[in-house]
Amino acid sequence: MKFFVNCLLAVILLASASAKAQQPAGPSLNPPAEQGEDSVLVTIILKHQQDKNLPEIRRVLEAQGFWDVFPPQDTRVVSWTLAVGLGHIVTLQVPTGSVRRLNLALENGAWGAFNTEVYLTYDYQNVWETYIHQREEAKEDRNR
Repeated sequence: MKFFVNCLLAVILLASASAKAQQPAGPSLNPPAEQGEDSVLVTIILKHQQDKNLPEIRRVLEAQGFWDVFPPQDTRVVSWTLAVGLGHIVTLQVPTGSVRRLNLALENGAWGAFNTEVYLTYDYQNVWETYIHQREEAKEDRNR
C-alpha cells in the first residue's frame, strides 16, 4: 500500500510543472488554495512509535525541527485530530507543486518519532448525504 501511495504522489509531483526542490519553510495558516490552483487533499497518519514515551517523542521532534517544517508553509490544515492509541490524523490541502515539500517535511522531521502513512483523500460527505437522501426518498416511494 505504501508503494502505491508513493507512486501516486510521484505521479502528482511529475505532473506538476511548478514542482521545486525546496526545503519546507515552516507552518502556515494560509487560506485555502485559489479555486484555479491545482491542489489535492492528503491525509497523513502520524503513528506514535510505541518504543518511545511522550517526552522521548517530543525530544526527537524538536531535535529534527519537525514543528518548523510541518505542515509546509503553502499547505492548509483541513483537519487535525488525535486518535488515542494511534496518533495524529492530519488532512492537508496541498498545492500539487508542493507534494515534494510535504514529503521532505515528513522524512526530515517526523521519522524517528512517528511511523507515517500518507493517503490521497477527497471529501465524501456531500456524496454520502445525497445518497442517504435519495435512499430515503426511494424507501418512501416503495411504501406508497
